[in-house]
Amino acid sequence: MTIPAIENLAPVAADHDAFLFDLWGVVHNGVQAFPGAVRTLEGLAAAGRPVILLSNAPRLGTDVDQRLQEMGIDRGLYRRVVASGDLVRHGMNLHDAPFGRRFLFWGKPADRSVLAGLDFTEVTDPTGADFVLCAGLDDVTRETVADYQPRLQAARDAGLVLVCANPDYVVQHGDTLEPCAGALALAYEDLGGTAHWYGKPYANAYDYCRSVLEDVDFSRCLMIGDTIRTDIQGAHDAGIAAVLVASGVHSSDFLVDGAVDTSAVAAACAAAGVAPRAVMPRLDW
Repeated sequence: MTIPAIENLAPVAADHDAFLFDLWGVVHNGVQAFPGAVRTLEGLAAAGRPVILLSNAPRLGTDVDQRLQEMGIDRGLYRRVVASGDLVRHGMNLHDAPFGRRFLFWGKPADRSVLAGLDFTEVTDPTGADFVLCAGLDDVTRETVADYQPRLQAARDAGLVLVCANPDYVVQHGDTLEPCAGALALAYEDLGGTAHWYGKPYANAYDYCRSVLEDVDFSRCLMIGDTIRTDIQGAHDAGIAAVLVASGVHSSDFLVDGAVDTSAVAAACAAAGVAPRAVMPRLDW
């Protein structure tokens, strides 16, 4: 398998009508926006190409908008943010509370907005809950997945479904990798519990984007992401092309002195059964 390394997205972008961008590790690192990513969004906006920022953030896309503006990413550069929190809220409405209406919440307080205003009740006792809404760890600076083993076991003993509002295992925050809700969901499944996942690489993310882009031939979309398991696999399963950005969560595996190790990329993609159209050391126009 040969996956070409490219420096600029513009030549590839000319072959596509709409674009899905991962956020963390591609457009920003949780602290600041990447200049090349901003140039890319500006280039696509100038060409009139619709962009969705498709994030596994466990909150509503409208909440993400504010943070992007704080980083200097103009709201006019993209059609909307579709976040995993939007997918959870949509699923709960569409299927009329498929897991029940009483929930335990794990995660940052701001992520409670996912179910705000809906007919759900937060409880603190697993025996009085129907499901766990897992948005992540309460404090990623001090906690690890191991710290959650008692909570995970208590939820498993109560027979609760765990609703994972962020399928990422880790995310790049500045120069470090932090555990996400997906790591807790994986540990829960290891205990024999049932987890329902909302976000990339699952079909619910791409089906939702397809509905947002109903004016575009979805098969001509391009996904740009930094994670093989979520971004590239999800695009493959949805039947659309993808470009891998090597400077995100895979940077220690795929970059050598700032250049892409195409052999390592090809081997990892072959192992996953995916073939992105190209790989970039970092996103730029």
